[in-house]
Amino acid sequence: MPNYVLLDPAKHQKKKILPHTNYNHSAHQHHVPVTINEFVQASTSFPVVFMKDPQEGKFHATALLGIIAGKNLHFTESDWLGTYVPASILRVPFELGPDLQNDKTLTLYVDEGSQYLSESQGQALFDGENQTQSLLQVQKVFADYFKDEIATQQFIAQLLDCNLLKEIELVVQYENSSSIKIKGIYTINQSALRELSDALVIDFNKKDYLTAIHAMLASLGQVNRLIKLHNGSDELKIAGVQMRLDSGEE
Repeated sequence: MPNYVLLDPAKHQKKKILPHTNYNHSAHQHHVPVTINEFVQASTSFPVVFMKDPQEGKFHATALLGIIAGKNLHFTESDWLGTYVPASILRVPFELGPDLQNDKTLTLYVDEGSQYLSESQGQALFDGENQTQSLLQVQKVFADYFKDEIATQQFIAQLLDCNLLKEIELVVQYENSSSIKIKGIYTINQSALRELSDALVIDFNKKDYLTAIHAMLASLGQVNRLIKLHNGSDELKIAGVQMRLDSGEE
């Protein structure tokens, strides 16, 4: 498990950052967060959907990397099988967390046990107590991410206001006739989308929301790619996947 602590020049002065290699830290992640600005690129490799946090009831945009929990089908020891790597995977070993000195402010945290930290090789984070260009670049990445996440939540809020989300389930059918249901997935309600007023369509277009919506809808075809990747592994083979309303409607 990651051990994120506040990035501290006194404590982490000797730490250096190593480049990502085969992304093996994501091997057991079957879904990862994405932001609205990633939808088009992510849709070329993964189903892009929304998931609802059961505790907070908050929706998050998500890329599905696998079908079965704990299995990233795009990771191999030798190669990454997608055409796109989600930014959340590239941000490791850093994360945003509360600034203990400033209320309602976020700051950088670092996973002290990460394989991407070293004291002997890589790019230094600090020069004495001063930040290096490498660390300044990390901070810029997270500043952009924070803006993108706000934009994503604004997008989700408007989708909810317009009743444009619907809950679906994936029914995975195996070759041995067994099956499982994957619930808690939300996508675009196309019926409601067709009923949008002309004014809202124009507004959505100006905000580039229509591009994001259509990227999400097109990405659902990547479920077939997930099946192919799954069946190329040693797991029990999948005969097919049904996508249907979570109410159980056929």
